[in-house]
Parts: sequence; C-alpha cells; structure tokens
Amino acid sequence: MLRRLAIVVVVLLTVGSVPPAECHDFQAGMLAVDRAHTAPSVVGQHEDLAFMTITNYGEDDVLVGLTCAVADSVELRAAVPAEVGTKTRSLSSIPIPANSTLEFKPQGYHVAFVGLNYSFALGERIATTLKFASGVELPVEFQVVAPGEVAGK
Repeated sequence: MLRRLAIVVVVLLTVGSVPPAECHDFQAGMLAVDRAHTAPSVVGQHEDLAFMTITNYGEDDVLVGLTCAVADSVELRAAVPAEVGTKTRSLSSIPIPANSTLEFKPQGYHVAFVGLNYSFALGERIATTLKFASGVELPVEFQVVAPGEVAGK
C-alpha cells in the first residue's frame, strides 16, 4: 500500500514539471511559439515587422535573438510611449517570465527583419531560429499573411 502511494506521489509531482499536452505551432523543451506571422513586402522594402506568441512553461528565460537567412539581421524591438504616439526602440533581449505567455504585437514587443534579401510573398514561410539565454534554440517559420491578418489590424 505504501509503495502504491509513493508511486502516485511521484507521478503527480512529475505531471507538474512537463508542458501541458497542448498543440503548439513550434515547441522546444518548455518554450512554445504560436501564430508567428509577417506581412508581404514589396520590392525595395528594407524591413518587415513580425509577430508571434511565446509561451514559457518552465523557469524564467530571455529571448536574446533570432537568426534568419533572408535578412541581413533580425532585431528585437518594442513600441514605447513618446510625447506624441509611440516610438520604436531596439532591444538586446526580451524577458519571457516563467509560466507565462507573451504576445508580440505592433504596440508592444515585436521582431523586425532588417535588410531584406528579397520580397516576402503571400503564403510563404520565413524560416528563423529563436535563441534563448537558457541555450534553447527554437526553429520557427513565420507565415506571410495578408496585411489585414497581421497582429493588431
């Protein structure tokens, strides 16, 4: 009887340490990404903004960057209040608190593909890798969607 009780306790403690059996678009360890998307770009466009939702089922972590083959660089950014409206500020990192979900949107945190190598076409997927301070590298594809479907529109 005591052995059976010990097994039940171990199972219950273990259940709390694994991410819920939810379906996410992309997941690595305790980090998951959903609804990663950007808008089409036009010839000559220098940058394009991108949005997503990151869920962290584990300990505090920090998004420290992204890599992408179709842009010279990828910047982490935030829209911050200004005297008139908002202004955009580049960031070196974005904290992802434990057991939380962070939505990237135009008037908050977002990503910018800078120095585009070509124009993003509707329906295309832009391959990236998100890099976290914990060492997790999470491959994510940003779906190119119609401008009316972009976050916040």
